[in-house]
Amino acid sequence: MTEGYLYALLGLLSFGGLGIFHKLADTCKCRPAQVNALLYCWSLAFVAIALLVQNRGWHVPSSVPILALPFGICASIAILAFQAGIRYGDIATSWLAINLSSGLPTLASILIYHEPVGWRRGLALCLIPVSMTLLWKDKAEAERRRG
Repeated sequence: MTEGYLYALLGLLSFGGLGIFHKLADTCKCRPAQVNALLYCWSLAFVAIALLVQNRGWHVPSSVPILALPFGICASIAILAFQAGIRYGDIATSWLAINLSSGLPTLASILIYHEPVGWRRGLALCLIPVSMTLLWKDKAEAERRRG
């Protein structure tokens, strides 16, 4: 197995674990801000361990913190919004919406960095609005049935 596949698998498992732990935290009535703070403390610890294991110490290119801080803040706000929204819907629907949001950076990378768009990526991007529309209709139908 190549290193790229290993990272993809670890990312997939970690991302799935986040969804499960967020739902568990909501079920246990944990406060979203504290869960979010704990999440980012652990991510800092994992990054520190990874840097030390790779014998880099704290030496990273100066562009890394410049990019990491605003993206980290955006991710933190997104997680807080996800935690607030999960109380009003199903985990499957909420997590699917979060996963579909990856289409925005993909679209930005195509427009800004002129990445090539194959037929599979193009089809996936075209299906994101369709998926969001179906989720919205499903949610409206579920609310109509509830009362």
